[in-house]
Amino acid sequence: MHIRFKNILLPLSLLGAIITLSVIANQAQNTSEPVINSVGIQLPPDAAPVEHQVLTRFELDNQYMDRATAISKQAFGVGLVAEPLTRIDGDFNLMPAAATHWEVTEDGCTWIYYIQPGLIFADGHPLTAYDYEATFRRWANPATGFDWQWYFQPVKNWNEVVGGRMPVDSVGVHALDEHTLAFTTGRPTPYLPMLLNKVWVTPTHLFDKYGPEWAAKPETHFGSGPYRLKEWRRAEQIVLVPNDKYRGPVKPMLERIVAKLYNHTVSPQFLSSYEAGEVDYIPLNNQAEINRVKSDPMLRSQLNTYTDFATFYMMFNTYQPPFNDRRVRQAFSHAINQKDITKSALWDVGLPATSMLPPGFPSANPEALAHIQKYDPELARKRLAEAGYPNGLGFPSVDIWLRQETTVNRTGAEAVQAMLKQNLNIDVGVRNVERKVFAEALPTRELILGMVPYQYDYLDAGNLLTIWLSNGRHAWHNDRFEQLVLEANELVGDPDRRQAMYQEAERILVSDVGGVFLWYLQINQMWKPYIKGKAVAPNKWGYRAWRNDLMMHLSPTLYITKDVLKGRATPQESKSIWQWLMGSIGDLNLKIEDQQISI
Repeated sequence: MHIRFKNILLPLSLLGAIITLSVIANQAQNTSEPVINSVGIQLPPDAAPVEHQVLTRFELDNQYMDRATAISKQAFGVGLVAEPLTRIDGDFNLMPAAATHWEVTEDGCTWIYYIQPGLIFADGHPLTAYDYEATFRRWANPATGFDWQWYFQPVKNWNEVVGGRMPVDSVGVHALDEHTLAFTTGRPTPYLPMLLNKVWVTPTHLFDKYGPEWAAKPETHFGSGPYRLKEWRRAEQIVLVPNDKYRGPVKPMLERIVAKLYNHTVSPQFLSSYEAGEVDYIPLNNQAEINRVKSDPMLRSQLNTYTDFATFYMMFNTYQPPFNDRRVRQAFSHAINQKDITKSALWDVGLPATSMLPPGFPSANPEALAHIQKYDPELARKRLAEAGYPNGLGFPSVDIWLRQETTVNRTGAEAVQAMLKQNLNIDVGVRNVERKVFAEALPTRELILGMVPYQYDYLDAGNLLTIWLSNGRHAWHNDRFEQLVLEANELVGDPDRRQAMYQEAERILVSDVGGVFLWYLQINQMWKPYIKGKAVAPNKWGYRAWRNDLMMHLSPTLYITKDVLKGRATPQESKSIWQWLMGSIGDLNLKIEDQQISI
Protein backbone atom coordinates (compact mmCIF):
# COMPACT_ATOMS: atom_id res chain seq x y z
CA MET A 1 0.00 0.00 0.00
CA HIS A 2 1.27 3.44 -0.93
CA ILE A 3 0.28 7.05 -0.34
CA ARG A 4 0.78 9.70 -2.99
CA PHE A 5 1.71 13.08 -1.47
CA LYS A 6 2.02 15.95 -3.95
CA ASN A 7 2.89 13.57 -6.77
CA ILE A 8 5.37 11.74 -4.55
CA LEU A 9 4.44 8.10 -4.05
CA LEU A 10 5.41 7.00 -0.54
CA PRO A 11 5.10 3.52 0.95
CA LEU A 12 2.67 3.55 3.83
CA SER A 13 5.33 2.00 6.07
CA LEU A 14 7.68 4.91 5.28
CA LEU A 15 4.97 7.43 6.07
CA GLY A 16 4.39 5.69 9.38
CA ALA A 17 8.07 5.95 10.15
CA ILE A 18 8.00 9.67 9.31
CA ILE A 19 5.04 10.20 11.61
CA THR A 20 6.83 8.31 14.39
CA LEU A 21 9.95 10.45 13.91
CA SER A 22 7.81 13.58 14.01
CA VAL A 23 6.23 12.53 17.29
CA ILE A 24 9.68 11.79 18.72
CA ALA A 25 10.91 15.18 17.49
CA ASN A 26 7.98 16.96 19.11
CA GLN A 27 8.56 15.11 22.35
CA ALA A 28 12.22 16.08 22.26
CA GLN A 29 11.20 19.67 21.66
CA ASN A 30 9.09 19.55 24.81
CA THR A 31 11.77 18.09 27.07
CA SER A 32 13.10 20.18 29.92
CA GLU A 33 16.33 21.32 28.31
CA PRO A 34 17.44 24.50 30.08
CA VAL A 35 16.49 27.84 28.50
CA ILE A 36 19.42 30.25 28.57
CA ASN A 37 18.97 33.83 27.48
CA SER A 38 21.33 36.09 25.53
CA VAL A 39 23.37 37.09 28.60
CA GLY A 40 23.79 33.55 29.91
CA ILE A 41 21.03 33.53 32.53
CA GLN A 42 19.42 30.12 32.92
CA LEU A 43 15.66 30.53 33.22
CA PRO A 44 13.39 28.39 35.46
CA PRO A 45 12.38 24.93 34.15
CA ASP A 46 8.91 26.08 33.06
CA ALA A 47 10.24 28.98 30.96
CA ALA A 48 9.27 29.32 27.31
CA PRO A 49 11.96 29.43 24.62
CA VAL A 50 14.07 32.58 24.47
CA GLU A 51 12.19 34.04 21.50
CA HIS A 52 9.06 34.14 23.65
CA GLN A 53 10.71 35.98 26.57
CA VAL A 54 9.11 39.27 25.56
CA LEU A 55 6.93 41.50 27.73
CA THR A 56 4.88 44.21 26.00
CA ARG A 57 3.06 47.06 27.75
CA PHE A 58 1.83 50.62 27.26
CA GLU A 59 3.81 53.55 28.66
CA LEU A 60 3.75 57.34 28.46
CA ASP A 61 6.02 58.95 25.88
CA ASN A 62 8.44 61.17 27.83
CA GLN A 63 11.70 62.93 27.09
CA TYR A 64 14.67 61.39 28.96
CA MET A 65 15.57 57.95 30.24
CA ASP A 66 17.33 59.47 33.22
CA ARG A 67 16.58 61.61 36.25
CA ALA A 68 19.37 64.03 35.45
CA THR A 69 17.08 67.01 34.88
CA ALA A 70 13.44 66.40 35.69
CA ILE A 71 11.31 63.60 37.10
CA SER A 72 8.35 64.91 35.09
CA LYS A 73 10.27 64.19 31.85
CA GLN A 74 11.39 60.72 32.91
CA ALA A 75 10.63 58.03 30.33
CA PHE A 76 9.79 54.42 31.04
CA GLY A 77 12.66 52.19 32.12
CA VAL A 78 14.85 54.42 34.29
CA GLY A 79 14.88 51.89 37.13
CA LEU A 80 15.76 49.09 34.71
CA VAL A 81 18.57 50.72 32.71
CA ALA A 82 20.26 52.43 35.67
CA GLU A 83 21.49 50.78 38.85
CA PRO A 84 20.13 52.23 42.09
CA LEU A 85 22.01 52.01 45.35
CA THR A 86 19.38 49.60 46.68
CA ARG A 87 16.23 47.84 45.48
CA ILE A 88 13.04 46.84 47.30
CA ASP A 89 11.67 43.31 47.24
CA GLY A 90 8.02 42.29 47.22
CA ASP A 91 7.81 42.62 51.01
CA PHE A 92 9.31 46.16 50.90
CA ASN A 93 12.67 45.11 52.33
CA LEU A 94 15.74 47.01 51.16
CA MET A 95 18.04 44.80 49.10
CA PRO A 96 21.57 45.41 47.79
CA ALA A 97 21.97 46.79 44.28
CA ALA A 98 24.99 48.97 43.45
CA ALA A 99 25.64 49.08 47.21
CA THR A 100 26.56 45.75 48.76
CA HIS A 101 25.82 47.04 52.28
CA TRP A 102 25.45 50.24 54.29
CA GLU A 103 25.80 51.42 57.88
CA VAL A 104 25.16 54.48 60.00
CA THR A 105 27.53 56.26 62.36
CA GLU A 106 26.84 56.40 66.08
CA ASP A 107 25.39 59.93 65.94
CA GLY A 108 22.85 58.81 63.30
CA CYS A 109 23.90 61.59 60.91
CA THR A 110 26.19 59.85 58.42
CA TRP A 111 25.30 56.85 56.30
CA ILE A 112 28.12 54.98 54.58
CA TYR A 113 27.31 53.02 51.41
CA TYR A 114 29.80 50.52 50.01
CA ILE A 115 29.68 50.30 46.21
CA GLN A 116 30.27 46.92 44.61
CA PRO A 117 33.70 46.83 42.93
CA GLY A 118 33.81 46.07 39.22
CA LEU A 119 30.53 47.69 38.19
CA ILE A 120 30.61 49.21 34.71
CA PHE A 121 28.32 51.12 32.39
CA ALA A 122 27.12 49.50 29.17
CA ASP A 123 29.99 51.15 27.24
CA GLY A 124 32.55 49.53 29.56
CA HIS A 125 33.33 52.69 31.54
CA PRO A 126 33.80 52.01 35.29
CA LEU A 127 30.96 52.97 37.66
CA THR A 128 32.21 54.39 40.95
CA ALA A 129 31.04 56.30 44.00
CA TYR A 130 32.13 59.48 42.22
CA ASP A 131 29.31 59.00 39.69
CA TYR A 132 26.77 59.01 42.53
CA GLU A 133 28.41 62.07 44.06
CA ALA A 134 28.24 63.90 40.73
CA THR A 135 24.60 62.85 40.25
CA PHE A 136 23.60 64.40 43.58
CA ARG A 137 25.55 67.58 42.94
CA ARG A 138 23.83 67.95 39.57
CA TRP A 139 20.42 67.57 41.21
CA ALA A 140 21.27 70.11 43.91
CA ASN A 141 22.70 72.65 41.45
CA PRO A 142 20.15 75.48 41.11
CA ALA A 143 21.11 75.79 37.43
CA THR A 144 19.66 72.31 36.85
CA GLY A 145 16.18 73.22 38.04
CA PHE A 146 15.62 69.68 39.31
CA ASP A 147 11.89 69.29 39.96
CA TRP A 148 12.29 66.79 42.81
CA GLN A 149 14.79 68.75 44.88
CA TRP A 150 12.42 68.80 47.88
CA TYR A 151 12.81 65.01 48.24
CA PHE A 152 16.42 65.16 49.47
CA GLN A 153 16.03 67.98 51.98
CA PRO A 154 17.38 65.87 54.91
CA VAL A 155 20.82 65.84 53.22
CA LYS A 156 23.11 68.36 54.89
CA ASN A 157 23.27 71.79 53.20
CA TRP A 158 20.83 70.61 50.53
CA ASN A 159 18.42 73.55 50.79
CA GLU A 160 21.27 76.04 50.97
CA VAL A 161 22.86 74.65 47.80
CA VAL A 162 19.54 74.46 45.94
CA GLY A 163 18.85 78.04 46.98
CA GLY A 164 22.22 79.21 45.67
CA ARG A 165 23.47 80.22 49.12
CA MET A 166 26.30 77.66 49.22
CA PRO A 167 28.53 76.11 46.53
CA VAL A 168 27.50 72.80 44.97
CA ASP A 169 30.34 70.83 46.56
CA SER A 170 28.93 71.74 50.01
CA VAL A 171 26.05 69.28 49.65
CA GLY A 172 26.38 66.39 52.11
CA VAL A 173 27.15 63.64 49.59
CA HIS A 174 30.83 62.70 49.26
CA ALA A 175 32.71 59.87 47.60
CA LEU A 176 35.36 58.82 50.11
CA ASP A 177 37.02 56.67 47.47
CA GLU A 178 35.92 54.78 44.35
CA HIS A 179 33.81 52.33 46.33
CA THR A 180 32.68 54.28 49.40
CA LEU A 181 29.95 56.90 49.46
CA ALA A 182 28.96 58.99 52.50
CA PHE A 183 25.65 60.79 53.04
CA THR A 184 25.57 63.33 55.85
CA THR A 185 22.27 64.67 57.15
CA GLY A 186 21.52 67.79 59.15
CA ARG A 187 19.95 65.70 61.90
CA PRO A 188 19.48 61.95 62.50
CA THR A 189 17.36 60.55 59.65
CA PRO A 190 16.42 56.88 60.14
CA TYR A 191 14.40 56.83 56.92
CA LEU A 192 17.26 58.02 54.71
CA PRO A 193 17.88 54.51 53.24
CA MET A 194 14.28 54.48 52.01
CA LEU A 195 14.81 57.89 50.41
CA LEU A 196 17.99 56.69 48.75
CA ASN A 197 16.17 53.73 47.25
CA LYS A 198 15.08 56.14 44.49
CA VAL A 199 18.59 57.09 43.42
CA TRP A 200 19.55 56.07 39.89
CA VAL A 201 23.06 57.00 38.88
CA THR A 202 23.89 59.10 35.82
CA PRO A 203 27.15 58.27 33.97
CA THR A 204 29.25 61.38 34.54
CA HIS A 205 31.40 60.89 31.43
CA LEU A 206 28.32 60.78 29.19
CA PHE A 207 26.56 63.71 30.82
CA ASP A 208 29.72 65.80 30.54
CA LYS A 209 29.94 64.97 26.84
CA TYR A 210 26.31 65.17 25.72
CA GLY A 211 24.41 66.94 28.50
CA PRO A 212 20.86 65.69 29.21
CA GLU A 213 20.62 64.45 25.62
CA TRP A 214 22.85 61.50 26.53
CA ALA A 215 19.67 59.84 27.82
CA ALA A 216 17.47 60.60 24.82
CA LYS A 217 18.64 58.05 22.23
CA PRO A 218 20.14 54.55 22.12
CA GLU A 219 23.34 55.67 20.41
CA THR A 220 24.46 57.62 23.48
CA HIS A 221 22.57 55.88 26.28
CA PHE A 222 24.86 53.48 28.12
CA GLY A 223 23.34 52.77 31.50
CA SER A 224 24.38 50.53 34.37
CA GLY A 225 21.25 48.50 35.06
CA PRO A 226 20.22 44.95 34.18
CA TYR A 227 18.68 46.19 30.90
CA ARG A 228 19.92 48.58 28.25
CA LEU A 229 18.15 50.81 25.76
CA LYS A 230 18.06 49.06 22.38
CA GLU A 231 15.47 51.10 20.50
CA TRP A 232 13.53 54.33 21.02
CA ARG A 233 11.15 55.47 18.31
CA ARG A 234 9.37 58.58 19.52
CA ALA A 235 5.61 58.22 19.88
CA GLU A 236 5.96 54.55 18.92
CA GLN A 237 7.98 52.30 21.18
CA ILE A 238 10.90 51.74 23.54
CA VAL A 239 12.71 48.40 23.52
CA LEU A 240 14.93 47.24 26.38
CA VAL A 241 17.18 44.18 26.19
CA PRO A 242 19.49 42.52 28.75
CA ASN A 243 22.69 44.45 29.39
CA ASP A 244 25.63 42.12 28.72
CA LYS A 245 27.91 44.48 30.68
CA TYR A 246 25.77 44.35 33.82
CA ARG A 247 27.57 42.99 36.89
CA GLY A 248 25.07 43.73 39.64
CA PRO A 249 23.01 41.29 41.72
CA VAL A 250 19.83 41.27 39.57
CA LYS A 251 19.38 38.54 36.96
CA PRO A 252 17.51 39.91 33.91
CA MET A 253 15.44 37.04 32.52
CA LEU A 254 13.19 38.69 29.93
CA GLU A 255 14.84 38.92 26.53
CA ARG A 256 12.95 42.06 25.57
CA ILE A 257 10.72 44.58 27.32
CA VAL A 258 8.67 46.57 24.82
CA ALA A 259 6.87 49.77 25.81
CA LYS A 260 4.27 50.99 23.33
CA LEU A 261 4.27 54.74 23.76
CA TYR A 262 1.26 57.03 23.99
CA ASN A 263 0.48 60.66 24.79
CA HIS A 264 -1.24 61.30 28.12
CA THR A 265 -3.94 63.36 26.35
CA VAL A 266 -5.08 60.33 24.34
CA SER A 267 -4.95 57.07 26.29
CA PRO A 268 -4.92 53.81 24.31
CA GLN A 269 -7.71 51.26 24.43
CA PHE A 270 -6.10 49.24 27.19
CA LEU A 271 -8.56 46.38 27.57
CA SER A 272 -9.28 45.78 23.89
CA SER A 273 -5.54 45.77 23.13
CA TYR A 274 -5.00 43.30 25.96
CA GLU A 275 -7.75 40.99 24.73
CA ALA A 276 -6.32 41.16 21.20
CA GLY A 277 -2.96 39.97 22.53
CA GLU A 278 -1.17 43.20 21.59
CA VAL A 279 0.09 43.78 25.15
CA ASP A 280 0.75 41.53 28.15
CA TYR A 281 0.03 44.00 30.94
CA ILE A 282 -2.50 46.84 31.39
CA PRO A 283 -3.87 49.05 34.15
CA LEU A 284 -7.67 49.21 34.47
CA ASN A 285 -9.02 52.63 35.44
CA ASN A 286 -12.51 52.37 33.97
CA GLN A 287 -15.12 51.00 36.40
CA ALA A 288 -17.29 49.67 33.59
CA GLU A 289 -14.34 47.69 32.21
CA ILE A 290 -13.45 46.40 35.68
CA ASN A 291 -17.01 45.13 36.07
CA ARG A 292 -16.89 43.48 32.66
CA VAL A 293 -13.62 41.76 33.52
CA LYS A 294 -15.01 40.51 36.82
CA SER A 295 -18.03 39.02 35.03
CA ASP A 296 -15.85 37.16 32.53
CA PRO A 297 -14.62 33.80 33.93
CA MET A 298 -11.41 33.82 31.89
CA LEU A 299 -10.47 37.48 32.30
CA ARG A 300 -11.37 37.52 36.00
CA SER A 301 -8.51 35.15 36.80
CA GLN A 302 -6.06 37.60 35.19
CA LEU A 303 -7.14 40.59 37.32
CA ASN A 304 -4.87 41.77 40.13
CA THR A 305 -6.35 44.18 42.67
CA TYR A 306 -4.49 45.69 45.61
CA THR A 307 -4.72 48.67 47.94
CA ASP A 308 -2.36 51.40 46.86
CA PHE A 309 -0.53 53.52 49.40
CA ALA A 310 -2.76 56.54 48.79
CA THR A 311 -5.37 57.87 51.22
CA PHE A 312 -8.30 60.18 50.43
CA TYR A 313 -9.42 62.22 53.42
CA MET A 314 -11.36 65.28 54.50
CA MET A 315 -9.31 68.11 55.99
CA PHE A 316 -10.43 71.02 58.20
CA ASN A 317 -9.21 74.43 59.19
CA THR A 318 -9.37 73.75 62.91
CA TYR A 319 -8.20 77.28 63.75
CA GLN A 320 -11.51 78.82 62.69
CA PRO A 321 -15.17 78.13 63.45
CA PRO A 322 -16.99 75.84 63.04
CA PHE A 323 -14.19 73.25 62.83
CA ASN A 324 -12.20 74.57 65.78
CA ASP A 325 -14.75 72.58 67.83
CA ARG A 326 -13.72 68.94 67.96
CA ARG A 327 -17.35 67.90 68.40
CA VAL A 328 -18.17 69.28 64.94
CA ARG A 329 -15.32 67.30 63.44
CA GLN A 330 -16.47 64.20 65.29
CA ALA A 331 -20.00 64.75 63.97
CA PHE A 332 -18.66 64.81 60.42
CA SER A 333 -16.59 61.68 61.00
CA HIS A 334 -19.58 59.67 62.31
CA ALA A 335 -21.97 60.95 59.61
CA ILE A 336 -19.99 59.50 56.69
CA ASN A 337 -20.44 55.87 55.70
CA GLN A 338 -17.20 54.91 53.95
CA LYS A 339 -18.45 51.42 53.16
CA ASP A 340 -21.44 52.78 51.24
CA ILE A 341 -19.23 55.18 49.28
CA THR A 342 -16.90 52.41 48.19
CA LYS A 343 -19.84 50.16 47.29
CA SER A 344 -21.38 52.78 45.01
CA ALA A 345 -19.43 55.77 43.71
CA LEU A 346 -16.05 54.10 44.26
CA TRP A 347 -16.97 50.51 43.51
CA ASP A 348 -13.80 48.55 42.64
CA VAL A 349 -11.51 51.61 42.97
CA GLY A 350 -11.76 52.42 46.68
CA LEU A 351 -11.45 50.59 50.00
CA PRO A 352 -13.02 52.07 53.17
CA ALA A 353 -10.42 53.98 55.18
CA THR A 354 -10.16 54.07 58.94
CA SER A 355 -6.89 55.96 59.38
CA MET A 356 -4.07 57.66 57.46
CA LEU A 357 -1.72 54.71 56.97
CA PRO A 358 -3.13 52.20 54.42
CA PRO A 359 -3.14 48.44 55.07
CA GLY A 360 0.31 46.94 54.46
CA PHE A 361 2.16 50.24 54.83
CA PRO A 362 4.94 50.25 57.46
CA SER A 363 3.51 50.79 60.98
CA ALA A 364 -0.10 50.73 59.68
CA ASN A 365 -2.68 49.65 62.24
CA PRO A 366 -6.06 50.28 60.56
CA GLU A 367 -8.06 47.57 62.31
CA ALA A 368 -7.16 48.83 65.79
CA LEU A 369 -8.31 52.35 64.84
CA ALA A 370 -11.48 51.39 62.95
CA HIS A 371 -13.88 52.05 65.85
CA ILE A 372 -12.79 55.65 66.43
CA GLN A 373 -14.40 57.23 63.37
CA LYS A 374 -16.98 54.53 62.73
CA TYR A 375 -20.25 55.36 60.99
CA ASP A 376 -22.84 56.23 63.67
CA PRO A 377 -25.51 58.78 62.59
CA GLU A 378 -27.06 59.02 66.05
CA LEU A 379 -23.72 59.82 67.66
CA ALA A 380 -23.01 62.28 64.83
CA ARG A 381 -26.23 64.23 65.51
CA LYS A 382 -25.53 64.19 69.23
CA ARG A 383 -22.04 65.66 68.79
CA LEU A 384 -23.35 68.33 66.40
CA ALA A 385 -26.08 69.33 68.87
CA GLU A 386 -23.53 69.50 71.71
CA ALA A 387 -21.53 71.90 69.55
CA GLY A 388 -24.56 74.21 69.26
CA TYR A 389 -26.00 73.13 65.90
CA PRO A 390 -29.03 70.90 66.68
CA ASN A 391 -30.31 69.31 63.49
CA GLY A 392 -27.85 71.48 61.60
CA LEU A 393 -29.54 74.75 62.61
CA GLY A 394 -27.23 77.75 62.32
CA PHE A 395 -24.39 75.83 60.71
CA PRO A 396 -22.46 78.22 58.45
CA SER A 397 -22.30 77.84 54.68
CA VAL A 398 -19.16 75.94 53.64
CA ASP A 399 -17.81 74.19 50.53
CA ILE A 400 -15.76 71.03 50.19
CA TRP A 401 -12.79 72.07 48.07
CA LEU A 402 -11.39 69.48 45.66
CA ARG A 403 -8.00 69.69 43.96
CA GLN A 404 -8.90 69.30 40.29
CA GLU A 405 -10.26 65.81 40.88
CA THR A 406 -11.45 63.24 38.35
CA THR A 407 -15.08 62.37 37.80
CA VAL A 408 -14.88 59.32 40.09
CA ASN A 409 -13.46 61.32 42.99
CA ARG A 410 -15.93 64.16 42.45
CA THR A 411 -18.69 61.56 42.67
CA GLY A 412 -17.19 60.37 45.94
CA ALA A 413 -17.25 63.94 47.27
CA GLU A 414 -20.87 64.29 46.21
CA ALA A 415 -21.67 61.11 48.15
CA VAL A 416 -20.09 62.71 51.24
CA GLN A 417 -22.15 65.85 50.56
CA ALA A 418 -25.37 63.77 50.45
CA MET A 419 -24.54 61.95 53.70
CA LEU A 420 -23.89 65.21 55.57
CA LYS A 421 -27.28 66.45 54.40
CA GLN A 422 -29.08 63.22 55.25
CA ASN A 423 -27.50 62.61 58.66
CA LEU A 424 -26.78 66.12 59.93
CA ASN A 425 -29.14 68.30 57.86
CA ILE A 426 -26.12 70.34 56.76
CA ASP A 427 -25.85 71.79 53.26
CA VAL A 428 -22.28 71.87 51.97
CA GLY A 429 -21.16 72.64 48.46
CA VAL A 430 -18.58 70.83 46.33
CA ARG A 431 -16.05 73.05 44.58
CA ASN A 432 -13.50 71.54 42.20
CA VAL A 433 -10.67 74.07 41.79
CA GLU A 434 -7.38 74.10 39.90
CA ARG A 435 -4.38 72.60 41.67
CA LYS A 436 -2.63 75.98 41.82
CA VAL A 437 -5.65 77.66 43.45
CA PHE A 438 -5.95 74.81 45.95
CA ALA A 439 -2.23 74.95 46.86
CA GLU A 440 -2.30 78.73 47.33
CA ALA A 441 -5.32 78.49 49.64
CA LEU A 442 -3.58 76.14 52.09
CA PRO A 443 -1.01 78.49 53.69
CA THR A 444 -3.45 81.42 53.76
CA ARG A 445 -6.00 79.26 55.66
CA GLU A 446 -8.64 80.30 53.12
CA LEU A 447 -9.51 76.65 52.71
CA ILE A 448 -11.96 75.78 55.49
CA LEU A 449 -13.01 72.30 54.36
CA GLY A 450 -11.31 70.16 51.73
CA MET A 451 -11.00 66.66 50.37
CA VAL A 452 -7.64 65.58 49.03
CA PRO A 453 -5.52 62.45 48.46
CA TYR A 454 -1.97 61.89 49.63
CA GLN A 455 0.21 59.17 48.14
CA TYR A 456 3.45 58.02 49.73
CA ASP A 457 6.85 59.18 48.49
CA TYR A 458 8.88 56.59 50.37
CA LEU A 459 8.05 53.56 52.50
CA ASP A 460 8.14 54.99 55.99
CA ALA A 461 5.34 55.97 58.37
CA GLY A 462 6.94 59.37 58.86
CA ASN A 463 6.23 60.17 55.21
CA LEU A 464 2.45 60.02 55.68
CA LEU A 465 2.32 61.42 59.23
CA THR A 466 4.77 64.31 58.90
CA ILE A 467 2.35 66.12 56.56
CA TRP A 468 0.05 66.50 59.61
CA LEU A 469 2.57 68.56 61.55
CA SER A 470 1.33 72.09 62.10
CA ASN A 471 3.95 73.58 59.78
CA GLY A 472 2.60 71.50 56.88
CA ARG A 473 -0.45 71.53 54.67
CA HIS A 474 -3.08 71.20 57.42
CA ALA A 475 -4.53 73.74 59.84
CA TRP A 476 -4.49 71.34 62.78
CA HIS A 477 -2.21 71.14 65.81
CA ASN A 478 -1.78 68.68 68.64
CA ASP A 479 1.21 68.99 70.96
CA ARG A 480 1.53 65.30 71.76
CA PHE A 481 1.22 64.32 68.10
CA GLU A 482 3.97 66.77 67.18
CA GLN A 483 6.25 65.49 69.91
CA LEU A 484 5.84 61.85 68.91
CA VAL A 485 6.29 62.37 65.16
CA LEU A 486 9.27 64.69 65.49
CA GLU A 487 11.00 62.32 67.91
CA ALA A 488 10.26 59.23 65.80
CA ASN A 489 11.51 61.03 62.69
CA GLU A 490 14.97 61.20 64.28
CA LEU A 491 15.11 57.92 66.20
CA VAL A 492 17.89 55.78 64.74
CA GLY A 493 18.62 52.24 65.90
CA ASP A 494 15.34 51.27 67.60
CA PRO A 495 12.76 50.43 64.89
CA ASP A 496 10.28 48.81 67.30
CA ARG A 497 10.09 51.86 69.55
CA ARG A 498 9.89 54.09 66.52
CA GLN A 499 6.92 52.13 65.16
CA ALA A 500 5.13 52.30 68.51
CA MET A 501 5.55 56.08 68.54
CA TYR A 502 4.11 56.44 65.06
CA GLN A 503 1.17 54.23 65.97
CA GLU A 504 0.42 56.30 69.07
CA ALA A 505 0.67 59.47 66.97
CA GLU A 506 -1.75 58.14 64.39
CA ARG A 507 -4.25 57.23 67.12
CA ILE A 508 -4.14 60.85 68.30
CA LEU A 509 -4.66 62.09 64.73
CA VAL A 510 -7.73 59.88 64.25
CA SER A 511 -9.18 60.54 67.73
CA ASP A 512 -8.76 64.31 67.54
CA VAL A 513 -10.20 64.17 64.00
CA GLY A 514 -7.40 66.08 62.39
CA GLY A 515 -9.04 64.64 59.29
CA VAL A 516 -11.85 62.28 58.34
CA PHE A 517 -10.36 59.30 56.51
CA LEU A 518 -12.54 58.28 53.59
CA TRP A 519 -11.00 55.67 51.31
CA TYR A 520 -7.77 54.06 50.20
CA LEU A 521 -7.12 53.90 46.48
CA GLN A 522 -7.48 50.47 44.92
CA ILE A 523 -5.42 49.60 41.85
CA ASN A 524 -6.65 47.15 39.23
CA GLN A 525 -4.16 45.61 36.81
CA MET A 526 -4.25 42.74 34.38
CA TRP A 527 -1.45 40.58 33.15
CA LYS A 528 -1.32 37.41 31.12
CA PRO A 529 -1.22 34.08 32.98
CA TYR A 530 2.06 33.16 31.31
CA ILE A 531 3.90 35.93 33.20
CA LYS A 532 5.64 34.50 36.24
CA GLY A 533 8.28 35.51 38.78
CA LYS A 534 8.80 36.97 42.24
CA ALA A 535 7.07 40.22 41.32
CA VAL A 536 3.75 38.47 40.66
CA ALA A 537 3.94 36.00 43.54
CA PRO A 538 1.90 36.85 46.67
CA ASN A 539 3.89 38.74 49.29
CA LYS A 540 3.48 38.45 53.06
CA TRP A 541 0.31 40.55 52.93
CA GLY A 542 -1.20 38.23 50.33
CA TYR A 543 -1.17 40.47 47.28
CA ARG A 544 1.09 40.50 44.27
CA ALA A 545 3.57 43.33 44.40
CA TRP A 546 4.59 44.03 40.81
CA ARG A 547 2.99 47.51 40.94
CA ASN A 548 3.94 48.28 37.32
CA ASP A 549 7.55 49.15 38.22
CA LEU A 550 6.45 52.51 39.61
CA MET A 551 7.97 51.71 42.96
CA MET A 552 10.02 48.54 43.08
CA HIS A 553 11.12 47.94 39.49
CA LEU A 554 10.69 44.21 39.81
CA SER A 555 10.42 43.40 36.10
CA PRO A 556 13.88 41.73 36.06
CA THR A 557 12.36 38.97 38.23
CA LEU A 558 9.77 38.16 35.58
CA TYR A 559 9.86 35.57 32.82
CA ILE A 560 7.43 34.00 30.35
CA THR A 561 6.29 30.42 30.94
CA LYS A 562 5.55 27.72 28.38
CA ASP A 563 1.88 28.56 28.72
CA VAL A 564 2.52 31.35 26.23
CA LEU A 565 2.86 28.70 23.51
CA LYS A 566 -0.88 28.12 23.76
CA GLY A 567 -1.69 31.61 22.62
CA ARG A 568 1.30 33.32 21.06
CA ALA A 569 3.30 32.36 17.94
CA THR A 570 6.49 33.83 16.55
CA PRO A 571 7.93 33.66 13.02
CA GLN A 572 11.02 32.00 14.45
CA GLU A 573 9.13 28.89 15.51
CA SER A 574 10.34 25.85 13.59
CA LYS A 575 7.94 23.41 11.96
CA SER A 576 7.96 19.71 12.61
CA ILE A 577 8.17 17.19 9.75
CA TRP A 578 4.51 16.43 10.17
CA GLN A 579 3.64 20.14 9.91
CA TRP A 580 5.66 20.24 6.69
CA LEU A 581 3.79 17.26 5.35
CA MET A 582 0.45 18.82 6.27
CA GLY A 583 1.37 22.39 5.25
CA SER A 584 -0.60 22.27 2.03
CA ILE A 585 -3.54 20.41 3.42
CA GLY A 586 -5.93 22.36 1.21
CA ASP A 587 -4.72 20.63 -1.93
CA LEU A 588 -3.37 17.41 -0.43
CA ASN A 589 -4.56 14.26 -2.22
CA LEU A 590 -3.98 10.87 -0.80
CA LYS A 591 -4.06 7.86 -3.11
CA ILE A 592 -4.23 4.45 -1.54
CA GLU A 593 -3.79 2.04 -4.45
CA ASP A 594 -6.77 2.64 -6.78
CA GLN A 595 -8.94 4.59 -4.23
CA GLN A 596 -8.50 8.39 -3.89
CA ILE A 597 -9.45 10.16 -0.68
CA SER A 598 -9.67 13.95 -0.75
CA ILE A 599 -9.00 15.91 2.41
